[in-house]
Amino acid sequence: MIKTTIALLSTALIAGLSAQTAATPSDDNTTVDTLAETSKYDVENWQVTQPPFKLNEVAISTNETTWSSLDVSPNGKFMIFDMLGDLYKVDIKGGNATPLIQDFAWNIHPAISPDGKQVAFVSDRDGLSNVWVMDIDGTHLKQITREKKDIIHAPKWSPDGEYLVVTKGIMSSRSIPAGEIWMYHKSGGDGLQIKARNSGKRDQQNIADPAFSHDGRYIYFTENTVPGSRFEYNRDPLEGIFAITRYDRESGDERRYISGTGGAVVPTPSPDGKYVAFVRRVKDKTALFLKDIKTGTETPLTFALERDMQEGFGSEGYFTYFDWTPDASAIVYWSRGKFHIINVDSKETETLNVHIDTTVKFADALRFPVDVAPDNVEVKMTRWSQMSPNGKSILFQALGKLYVRDVKSGKVKRLTKQNDHDEYYPRYSNDGKSIVYTTWNDQDLGTVRVVSARGGKGKVISVQPGHYIEPSFSTDGKKVVFRKFTGGSLLDPKYSVDPGIYVANLKNDTVEKVADSGYNAHFAGDNERIF
Repeated sequence: MIKTTIALLSTALIAGLSAQTAATPSDDNTTVDTLAETSKYDVENWQVTQPPFKLNEVAISTNETTWSSLDVSPNGKFMIFDMLGDLYKVDIKGGNATPLIQDFAWNIHPAISPDGKQVAFVSDRDGLSNVWVMDIDGTHLKQITREKKDIIHAPKWSPDGEYLVVTKGIMSSRSIPAGEIWMYHKSGGDGLQIKARNSGKRDQQNIADPAFSHDGRYIYFTENTVPGSRFEYNRDPLEGIFAITRYDRESGDERRYISGTGGAVVPTPSPDGKYVAFVRRVKDKTALFLKDIKTGTETPLTFALERDMQEGFGSEGYFTYFDWTPDASAIVYWSRGKFHIINVDSKETETLNVHIDTTVKFADALRFPVDVAPDNVEVKMTRWSQMSPNGKSILFQALGKLYVRDVKSGKVKRLTKQNDHDEYYPRYSNDGKSIVYTTWNDQDLGTVRVVSARGGKGKVISVQPGHYIEPSFSTDGKKVVFRKFTGGSLLDPKYSVDPGIYVANLKNDTVEKVADSGYNAHFAGDNERIF
């Protein structure tokens, strides 16, 4: 049997109940100071690219990569792609790739400048995903964005090479980044918001994948189309989760540009201004499509893409980023471990033979001993904590059982001694002499019970097994009101008929249904009404 340690927790509980105040948050530097004191590492000056660990090396020789975004050079002679958080350069026809930047930072989403002299990319080398720019040979790194709490991804250059448009993922009440579109000058700065979250600061829906048109007038981006501000996991791309919006930089107008069954993500305009390539779900496949800007016709190029991530958060995009060749005759893309080039007229596809020979450094994972089944467990969370009417004891539930702690002595004891079922929703009577609670057992289902506040065996006051919660005494302690609900799904569906609010008369042992619905029912005043 597992023994629980609850004295320390209940002491903290008393302080909270007595003072009726929340704990004061510790100073933000406490964690850093503690780590610095208890470790040999310089936490304050930690550098992502120089971890203070013993390093190992592993040789990698492969002709396949995983989830690689790429960008084709303006002269069409080579492309840059990401693999395992590093950037590589390879001839547009394939061959041996050479590392362009290779370190402990997570480097992704390369974008070559229109003049071919620089590469913008996303890196967490300063501690968070931001845009950096370097020369085409991997030298002269410069940080462009300096976000400290929001994540940046998918940089794309303006045709004049002066600006970068990005997705900024902003957290609200959940750990899901809701995207906005921002533009930054290549020299840095605070940036300009192009497209804000549709539902304000509470929004959890995404806007992503920005890209300039060939002449710089428009910015295309992926936008959520599901109503509401809350992210849901059970979305269906075939019904349409995302569409592509076009923003006019001259007028400030925006309009839905590509939508429909299977959605539309990752808009990629052609350099001649004739097409917008995009990704769409078609039944169980992910396809690469073209939209003819002049006619509006949408044509599939290939259905052989890796599955897109439209159901996901999109914190780093919904598909790997692909690119056109400079003459707009073909698109180079990654799928299923390989790089491919597809002719947009003939739809003929060639798989590029790209080979990577490299050596990667790594540190052993930090591991700490964890006792997965100790004899004693310190309880760190309690439920339904309440002080007795006379203020002498505290009632609470922990790990499925009810406990009472004496305020003066600090002694903690179980309210009952049984181990046949779990105990829930305890409530004192007004005089503090009795406690009502509900129980649950997966085989026997639940009951409503009353026990002496001194402890002992609970008396069942419900007339049949069922699903019971939220019991409460009348002010005179002669009746108990509780709610009965239905089972199903995770709970046994038996005894689920006639859900609602019930009243048990403790004197004559009868139970009567008084309402078909309601929550947290309780008596007040002369006990003639239930609220």
